[in-house]
Amino acid sequence: MASYQEYSGFDGSLDEGALLSDVDGGVTILHIEDDESFANLVSTFLEREREFFDVQSETTPAKAVELACEEDVDCIVCDYDMPEMNGLDVLEAIREDAPDLPFILFTGKGSEEIASEAISAGVTEYLQKAGGTEQYEVLANRIEQAVARRRAETQVTRGFRAIETAHDGISFLDTNGEFMYANKAYAEIVGYERTELLGQHWGTLYPEEELAHVREVMLPQAKDDEWVGKTDYVRKDGETVTVDHRLAYTDEETLICTVSEIDDAEVVRNELSLKERAMDQTPIGITITDPQQPDNPIVYVNDSFTELTGYSRESVLGRNCRFLQGEATRDEPIAELASAIEAEEPVSVELRNYREEGELFWNRVTVAPLTDDDGEVEHFVGFQEDVTARRELLEEFGLLAGVLSHDMQNPLQTVRGRLQLAIETDDVEHVEEALPSLDRMGQLIDDVADALESGTIVGEQQEIDIGSLAQATWESLDRHSDTESLEVDGEPTVYGNEEAVRRMFDNLLGNSLEHGESPVAVTVGSFDGGIYLEDNGPGIPEEIQEQVFEQGFTTKDHNGGTGMGMASVRQIVLAHDWRIEISESEKLGGVRFEIMTRE
Repeated sequence: MASYQEYSGFDGSLDEGALLSDVDGGVTILHIEDDESFANLVSTFLEREREFFDVQSETTPAKAVELACEEDVDCIVCDYDMPEMNGLDVLEAIREDAPDLPFILFTGKGSEEIASEAISAGVTEYLQKAGGTEQYEVLANRIEQAVARRRAETQVTRGFRAIETAHDGISFLDTNGEFMYANKAYAEIVGYERTELLGQHWGTLYPEEELAHVREVMLPQAKDDEWVGKTDYVRKDGETVTVDHRLAYTDEETLICTVSEIDDAEVVRNELSLKERAMDQTPIGITITDPQQPDNPIVYVNDSFTELTGYSRESVLGRNCRFLQGEATRDEPIAELASAIEAEEPVSVELRNYREEGELFWNRVTVAPLTDDDGEVEHFVGFQEDVTARRELLEEFGLLAGVLSHDMQNPLQTVRGRLQLAIETDDVEHVEEALPSLDRMGQLIDDVADALESGTIVGEQQEIDIGSLAQATWESLDRHSDTESLEVDGEPTVYGNEEAVRRMFDNLLGNSLEHGESPVAVTVGSFDGGIYLEDNGPGIPEEIQEQVFEQGFTTKDHNGGTGMGMASVRQIVLAHDWRIEISESEKLGGVRFEIMTRE
């Protein structure tokens, strides 16, 4: 008997680096990139990373859409910023003919808005272009995972359709011995409608005198290995039908019953093996629902669904999938799902769901209708995948991008002002005063590159001399006059990422200079549990102390306020797993920021 791996060519594993290398035919990738030289570079690296990759490049988006629909393509890799059509326009056009084709947005233009729009549009992956060659290994992994996932879903769908259209009757019964699924052939053999069988006990189909034999002989043998023999069923119309019969249990105590009116046990076993391996072993959560029943309830779930959600089979069978929803679930993807199901069309959305213990996760849900020979929808198959890590990285990138852009403004304004003074006064000392800020901008650019490469703003950590760091940052800022002062109290130190902490002090010290009246005085020091910064400025009213860290909040009454400075501070504090609190400085009378770096 052939194994599922031999039958399908896919082993169910989604481990990185070992996904598709054994699949015959390789992987065909269409790379859409208007820069021909960069497109050639990407093709070279990808084909070097995976010998079974075949990369086709196209520099014209409209022509690429035609190729994607006409050629046998496994994955699309597309730039965002292109003439005539951007990457999301291309996605929309391709999705009309190939709704399930993996689509990776590989772009040098990144922002929170684009990332959010890409997710809403249904991109498979969103990847920011970087400067190093490591990005091509990341891209190769993303392509391989996406193609493997699609092939697994295709095999599962084909497997279920094979069972649905099989000549042999196949049914699944729960631990109570009640039918939770029956294919069309099974229902026809026993003379019932499928909806009439669901929820009925197996005893409905046996003569009274055979019930003891089933309980005492057939079921115990099925639990040990399997039971194979002939059975006399009592059809709904009262007639008796004799069938070749096989009973077996899964590890989860689901009873699988196969019957045939011909002796074709090998075909039955092959079909059952396909179902068991494709649906029970695939790493993607799978549900099957029955729209013929009220509220389209779940009639089957696989192991991966129970592992993903934490719910047992018994607790979800017979319920609509909406039990995974909660307060954080947005209405838009739910409406999109409902609309597609109503129209009997395939759909894929990403939404917030809740596990059994209440934990939130991002769930990529793909639902497709399963039809009979006449094209009538009999079931819906759903695929669930936890994409929390990817969503959180995209969201973090969106805010990362914003605050870093803001943090560059201080040194940029200092350089601009000093150079303007040098031009007006012909005094080269102003140029020298601009040099520390130029160095600061260089550090910030390196910081951006490191953050994009590692996916976090907190890279390598070390012991940091806060006094020296604060003094160096103070010197790079554009102060009102030489009367401004920074005092370091003691020898404060922290263990963290130096560049991130430098940006934090850039914002905190800049805040003191911006809101205080000359001569501004600032003290930086340590206390039992962390470090502090306080000044002699106007302070922060208690009623808005929580709001100052929110992105976009500003107390400025002019257009210069972006509300990003304190958001940047909070982001850096949280990324280090620290806490920050605001109070009044008893010594200087202004604001005091306390950063708790240890318990």
